[in-house]
Amino acid sequence: MSGDREKITLDPYDYNRFGSKAKRVGQAALDLVSKDPQPQTVGETIDAFGPKYAEEIEKAIEDNKDKYKSPFYILVLTKKEYLIINAVRNWFIARQTAPYAFDMMEQYPEHTKTLYIVDARQGKIKILWSLPGFQDCITVAKNPHLYAPELIRWIELCFNKKLDKDEYTFDEVA
Repeated sequence: MSGDREKITLDPYDYNRFGSKAKRVGQAALDLVSKDPQPQTVGETIDAFGPKYAEEIEKAIEDNKDKYKSPFYILVLTKKEYLIINAVRNWFIARQTAPYAFDMMEQYPEHTKTLYIVDARQGKIKILWSLPGFQDCITVAKNPHLYAPELIRWIELCFNKKLDKDEYTFDEVA
């Protein structure tokens, strides 16, 4: 009888209640806050979450390639956690239509917002724009010589509402 049972894993972050499987983010956050923070540069933080980011965007494409007609869009919201040092969270949101950048700036002023266009049939993905949080946009605007020209252009286009399009193509430059 015991051979018929599934192997039970004891991951303290797993959650399965009422058929809803998830991870306990609160428990993970508490565990991280309880430890002494290790010094880490921005580059190290980005390097650490880079592979997971790529894995998650691939999963978002795979999960939505049959749900949406190509091309479709993936909006990634990224936010640094305030109470947890070196912690960054990403949300991957697939959509059939492109969100308006100015609206996203208003709705998510503290998140970095990155929009990709995806053609799952041809295996193509392209970044259309990436916008930091509102306060970071102000910093970039005050010191444009310190930042990549593409970032400056995206911010200017956003605030001039020129990134507010119903759809994009792979050929155009955002």
